[in-house]
Amino acid sequence: MKRGFFAHCICYREQTYYKHILFLNEKDEIIEIVPFFNETANTIFIDGILIVVSLSFQIRLKEFVSTLKKQLEDPKIQLSQAVLENPVYKNDMSNIENRCLLYNIPEICWESERPVFSPIEINEIFRLGS
Repeated sequence: MKRGFFAHCICYREQTYYKHILFLNEKDEIIEIVPFFNETANTIFIDGILIVVSLSFQIRLKEFVSTLKKQLEDPKIQLSQAVLENPVYKNDMSNIENRCLLYNIPEICWESERPVFSPIEINEIFRLGS
């Protein structure tokens, strides 16, 4: 059975998807990303920016956050742009039909697309096999 994750912003591969749903199968493999048109069964809302990464990302999470903080010192950079340009993210992007991990950065000011709070909060959405 597939599960959907709806977010205002999804960072997947080298793109940002606004108001889309990411679908995973029961093995946590990516099926598709589709535009949100209406509520869909087995879909949950994820606050903030949803980040789709490979399994190796969890090992480098602290490095990702540290780099992200440095990137956001530039007041002009949007959070999704910083994620997509982050070298840790680039190294650990997930591919379609591969298992993935999902993280989110909640509490976003959407006018500037920057975190509301500092330090940056990042949450793992689910554990593999859960």
